[in-house]
Amino acid sequence: MLKAVIFDVDGTLLDTERIYMKAWKEAGKLHGYEVTDEVLLKTRAVNTAEAALIFESEIGNGFSYKKCRADRTRISEEMISKEKHILKPGVKLLLGYLKENHILTAVASSTEIKMTREHLTSAGIADAFPVMVGGDMIRRGKPAPDIFLKAAELLGTDPEWCMAIEDSPAGIRAACQAGMKAVLVPDCVEPTEELKRMAYALAESLEEIPALIKPLL
Repeated sequence: MLKAVIFDVDGTLLDTERIYMKAWKEAGKLHGYEVTDEVLLKTRAVNTAEAALIFESEIGNGFSYKKCRADRTRISEEMISKEKHILKPGVKLLLGYLKENHILTAVASSTEIKMTREHLTSAGIADAFPVMVGGDMIRRGKPAPDIFLKAAELLGTDPEWCMAIEDSPAGIRAACQAGMKAVLVPDCVEPTEELKRMAYALAESLEEIPALIKPLL
């Protein structure tokens, strides 16, 4: 039986990962550094503290994560504010389906809670999530299970009755460690065979999720 669905945000509900990647590259140039796709993909879905360690280790040469991230945030927020179609395909259809079937909903995002809430509000779907957990609300980020366990706790349900919908390898690993049914909806990169085996299911888009949920009702 399924009682709750917990969503990642960036790259899952919102089409923002491509924006963040572009903004990081522009911010890096402002500070005299080349920020590559390879580095950015290593930091997907991890919290700020862990991302800082990855950036500083990979780029080196006195790279200041804090200063560069401030410019990345400014640039990405400007880009997001101009986006008219920020929702991923199938979001509203899926949220409507979950509401009709009385399934609880939450978000578990590595992004700070303030920014997560602002983005969901701008996209017009914040009211669909009575529970929101941001990366600054837990000690260990994805791929540790903490953020999903916290979301389940706030929803008042056991992890085994939850489905987690994710687009990143770190997110899928976190959901699996939490004991949830982890559904992978790829965004920026194709999943490895290992990740496909790990996931409960693989979907091309959120439009396919209702069919995965129906047998669990």
